[in-house]
Amino acid sequence: MEKIHWKKVVSDPNYIGEADFAEGEEKVLTIGRINAAETVETAEGKSKKAVVHWKEPGHKPMILNVARSKNIEKVAGSPYFEDWPGVQVQLYIEHGIKAFGEVVSAVRVRPHKPRVQRQAPLPPCTDCGNPIEPAMGKDARWLAAYTTKNYGVPLCAGCAQKRKEATAETQQEAESSAEVQQTEEPIPEVNPDTGEVL
Repeated sequence: MEKIHWKKVVSDPNYIGEADFAEGEEKVLTIGRINAAETVETAEGKSKKAVVHWKEPGHKPMILNVARSKNIEKVAGSPYFEDWPGVQVQLYIEHGIKAFGEVVSAVRVRPHKPRVQRQAPLPPCTDCGNPIEPAMGKDARWLAAYTTKNYGVPLCAGCAQKRKEATAETQQEAESSAEVQQTEEPIPEVNPDTGEVL
């Protein structure tokens, strides 16, 4: 069962944050566009902020701050928003940051180009043949790996759910059948003197 981080529910669900990362996970994403004055509603209220939108679908946009912007500038080799689309950045969670009188965790941008290993293309779902899409807050690659581990083949979320339900039904039928066999089989009589089954 997937655990639900409280920040997924309580934090701003529209922008990337700590709850969007698994423990120790780093995301490599490509900047699609920058909106220099997007209206953002946070706990402090509505304001205009610069926001990064990613090329890769299924990932929340990221509000820019000084630290993130400086590191993107280092990776892009330019301080201008117009030069950032198409640049890949590596995101991670930094813990132990002192802010607003508290110690918090925050999404950070690595100040260097991502160290990406070539990944094989993602296979389609074995059962339906459709592309495996992000689901349950996890990316498609994670879902393919998880279903391969648990079902022996890569599956989309819908087909994985069907297999899970089918497995549960088969297990219930097997348990019911075993119970019926136990009650139907006669107990053999044994001759107490010879030990032979009568």
